Amino acid sequence: MIDSTVVANTIQPFFSKKLLDTAIPITKLADYATLEELPPNIGSDTVRFFLPPEPDLTATGAPGALTEGVAPTNYRDIAFTPVDIKLLQRGQVAKVTDIATNIGLFKYLNTAIELMGEEFVLDVDTIMRNQLAHPTTGLSKRYAAGIVDFATLKTTAIAASLMTPRDVLDAATVLKKKRAPTFGGKYVLLVTPEISRDILNDPNWIELIKTQYADKVFKGEIGELFNVKIVEHTNGFQEDETEGTYAGTFSTGGTNTTGLIYTSMVLGKGAFGAANMKKMGASPHKPQVVIVDKPDSGNPLAQYILAGWKAYWASTVLQKRWGIALRSKSAFVG
Repeated sequence: MIDSTVVANTIQPFFSKKLLDTAIPITKLADYATLEELPPNIGSDTVRFFLPPEPDLTATGAPGALTEGVAPTNYRDIAFTPVDIKLLQRGQVAKVTDIATNIGLFKYLNTAIELMGEEFVLDVDTIMRNQLAHPTTGLSKRYAAGIVDFATLKTTAIAASLMTPRDVLDAATVLKKKRAPTFGGKYVLLVTPEISRDILNDPNWIELIKTQYADKVFKGEIGELFNVKIVEHTNGFQEDETEGTYAGTFSTGGTNTTGLIYTSMVLGKGAFGAANMKKMGASPHKPQVVIVDKPDSGNPLAQYILAGWKAYWASTVLQKRWGIALRSKSAFVG
């Protein structure tokens, strides 16, 4: 008689050779950064941006009355304000054995390179996100529904602290007052899925988007409001108890008892900048990949392959008043 134990020892699973789809983050910040090239071999590790002078009728040499035959004695100074960002190396390495490479069911090396490329993009986006959301050195701060500060927002009920159309209008008005440049005539509002859910669940939002956005469709955009494009991303900044401290989950044990606080970014052109590393073979869209597959003193029999990426990169806030970190809560539960 053949029992179930014998049968079990002869059964093996069938392995699908098709990998399942991965959860790739939607990152957008690099699309709106002011980029500056750092050419190779120039003996520099710093990118310097220059802020040009702005119109100021109180400055020395500003327009004034002239006296006939008398030359002006005050001259308008033209000064450029430098903003430096010192580049730092970032990188990552994966290790794959020769056996796994040669007999493995999947292409482990290709998978490792693809994964690290996605993590490079996420790493860069997270650095910029944290800089923009910083409570003192980041973008200008505003709070939803007319709330005055973080402490008040933290204790306000969710229903009274959702982002409203007026918040977008007010943010656009502030950027206009600050003479923030636009992206092709429009500002950009970056929101997480939680906030876009609130937008699309609000009949006032829906009606405004329908009337102002018409039939235009942009990839990653959910509408346009008051000349502000609303773009969704998934790498948002969120807080719980402390402003400026990222919170992965909500804790019910603290003083904040009404949910996470989400930071949406209202951006004008030139609010922040980053090094563009294309000339050095690396960018937020295509990092420089290094593969080591030859024997050496540390790997004399070439028993493993090393693959990694490296980038010489940095970013910074350029004009904090040309962007707004708009904090709000969300009614989404799940």
